[in-house]
Amino acid sequence: MRIPEQPDVRELKHLSASLYEALLVCEARAAWLAFGDRQMVPQHPKALLGTCVHAVLERGYNGALSGSEDEIRAAAREAFDQKAKELYDRAHPLVRAKFTAPERIPYYYLFRERAALLALETTPPMAAAGRGLVSGSDVHRPPALLIETTLRSRDGLLVGRPDHVDTAAGEVVDFKTGTSADDGASEISDSEARQLRFYVHLGRDAGLALTRAAIIRGDGSRLKLDVPEADATAEGEKARDVLRSFNARVDDGFQQLAEPSPEACRHCPCVPFCEPFWRNVDPAWIDLSSTCLEGTISQVHTATVQGTELLTVDVAVSRGNIAPGIATLQQLPLTWACGDGSPIPEAGDVIRIVGARVSDTPEGPTLILPDRIATTFWTVRRALTPGGNPNIESVEASSG
Repeated sequence: MRIPEQPDVRELKHLSASLYEALLVCEARAAWLAFGDRQMVPQHPKALLGTCVHAVLERGYNGALSGSEDEIRAAAREAFDQKAKELYDRAHPLVRAKFTAPERIPYYYLFRERAALLALETTPPMAAAGRGLVSGSDVHRPPALLIETTLRSRDGLLVGRPDHVDTAAGEVVDFKTGTSADDGASEISDSEARQLRFYVHLGRDAGLALTRAAIIRGDGSRLKLDVPEADATAEGEKARDVLRSFNARVDDGFQQLAEPSPEACRHCPCVPFCEPFWRNVDPAWIDLSSTCLEGTISQVHTATVQGTELLTVDVAVSRGNIAPGIATLQQLPLTWACGDGSPIPEAGDVIRIVGARVSDTPEGPTLILPDRIATTFWTVRRALTPGGNPNIESVEASSG
């Protein structure tokens, strides 16, 4: 795939909760999220599924899901499927190349069932038949409940869109739908607490008497956080300071804003095109959780296995979180490298591989294995010699 262009960094007129969190990690990442062409980088499949869950929750809050518990769950699954197809149809070509249908995305049915479970949490009071409720046009959302409503600070510098605000209870609620190892954690993380205090500050600035917040996880567990006014105000002022600091540096450009580190670059969408990352990464960066490397292709082998064209690529690694030397990327589906219309890789190309795995082999070249969820393959520079290359070998492999 082609390396995306770095974004043209401009001043931020206001700061959202997600951009606030990004700025605390790396200003270049925030610049990409705000100004980059995000269609050029494949969305993480779990992010796509998380969007589907939130779409179901919004429908539940708006009274579009009704009936008995079984009927609500069935309607939630149908709504999830509809949203997944909509997002899949316009997803990055690599997502569609890796997964031939939305249902083939890992964790699809887990997210779908979580959406069905959480739909019961979001159905308006008196909307489920099992609790003596009504359905259809008779369902009315309580006026004290604000669903996916944009809140703005009085000075207009901060904006946020919490999942829902219960003004009667004085509470902000945010849903978390991930599948990480700690997504059932019994505590609210530091970043989650910042987000909740940010939302409470916005609500109080808008005249809402908010004093607490809650996280509802994908397994239905609910974690509460008391947010005193002083804490919310302090978070709002910190966010404004972060915004001012970023806007004072926009003329420095994307590369000067980058702050590469194993922690900051973990799962960062900018890794494929962030030059400061590639200048700083080294084998000590094992906390990236996956293998990233840059190098020059020395040889390309092609094979067809069960109707799928595969590439095995020998690479002279120059930098990354593996040691420089010869590495072999094994059996990468051709569509993963060329799904966006890029030419077939050839010897002499400078490439970057992000999100792969290293095979445990005692000797010989380092073996790099593609990961269906995380791996991306990027061409940084084409070979200087035009035309075919004698180092490309073609092998037809049997299905056995």
